[in-house]
Amino acid sequence: MPDPTRRLDRPDAGETHAAPPDGLPDAGGDGRRAALRARLLMAVSALVALGLVMVYSATAVRAQRGGMEWSYALNQLQWLGLGGAGMLAAGCAPARWWRRTAYGLAGAVLVLLVLVRIPGIGTKVGGAYRWFRFGGVSVQPSELAKLAMILALAAFLARRRPEDVRFFRDVTKALLFIGATVGLIVAEPDLGTAALIGGVLGLTLLAGGARPLPLFCSLAALAAPALVFGYAHFEHLRSRLEAWGSAAGQYHTNISMHTIGSGGLFGVGLGRGPAKLAFLPEAHTDFIFAMIGQELGLAGAGVTVALFAWLAWNGLALARACPDRFGRLTVFGITVLFTAQALFNMGVVTGLLPPKGIQLPFVSYGGSGLCVNLALVGLMLSASRARTTDPAGAAADGRAGWAAGVFRRPLPAARAAGGFPENG
Repeated sequence: MPDPTRRLDRPDAGETHAAPPDGLPDAGGDGRRAALRARLLMAVSALVALGLVMVYSATAVRAQRGGMEWSYALNQLQWLGLGGAGMLAAGCAPARWWRRTAYGLAGAVLVLLVLVRIPGIGTKVGGAYRWFRFGGVSVQPSELAKLAMILALAAFLARRRPEDVRFFRDVTKALLFIGATVGLIVAEPDLGTAALIGGVLGLTLLAGGARPLPLFCSLAALAAPALVFGYAHFEHLRSRLEAWGSAAGQYHTNISMHTIGSGGLFGVGLGRGPAKLAFLPEAHTDFIFAMIGQELGLAGAGVTVALFAWLAWNGLALARACPDRFGRLTVFGITVLFTAQALFNMGVVTGLLPPKGIQLPFVSYGGSGLCVNLALVGLMLSASRARTTDPAGAAADGRAGWAAGVFRRPLPAARAAGGFPENG
């Protein structure tokens, strides 16, 4: 029976424990990971429930004109059932299976990103080829790219310890892979999603051992041509950037900020927000956070931000607790994706960023986005349940400079451990 008073930074003989970095929870064994998974699921469940309520509130009047006020909410509920099944399947699949199929999934998604640009195969909406249509169902391959690219990059980086990652041998290959993915998404065009995926993969590279200065310079060299190309060739992007930088602002941003401000501290009441009736565009998708601010007030918006912060905290703690490098990088990348997407959406809604169609994860209306996000949660659960430990990889992650704030710092006994086994 272990002594409950014994400090974790003073292990018994023969034991290997990790002392936690300041400000982050301690990373433990199976029990610790189970508790983190439970809290992660609680945060996701709360966000999904909030999304269902707000989707109904934002669409009931519009749907009632068509004869069924529950139609949007019921559609979202159906997608939630499908996404829940996907989360269960992804969570039950062993982590080693995800690692072995990562490159195949990434290749398939790249093919889909090419096919969606072909007239007659992809569907053009609003001047952009972003969707496949199958009857009444729309699928956005750029959403699938989020899952596949994080997996593939984690599998690629997991082959080496952080101190063994070399720029020309490893990072340049990863950057070519990121550039091909981002370039295809820019060509749709969908610059918001391209920037989001590129940034998340760049941070995952950094956590995986890439040196910050060469990496940032390389990412800037990739991003600059994409931004110049988009500004020169896409009128809607140019007009949005110019309007966002002007004193008058941009229509969507002005309306959104007015909507949030009208809610006050506790909002006008659920279902009573007038902005959704006419002048707030995409009240149930891109600007649903504005509806939360109007109907639930600053208190409701604050609870939403707190839920995403709780999700991010538990996601980073779960990444630290994963027993192998592939799992740590996968969970880290997905956590950064959810956090960055939420911050991006809230930044647009509050006028801090130029308008771009990035939805609020788990909350906004949308089938493919909800399904992919829930599948990503299942992937986090799978990666954290790997059975094979990787103490040497954990030690290397702990010494990897910037990544030391994310991954645990093991004691000398763990640093001396050798071997780099396959994922369990």
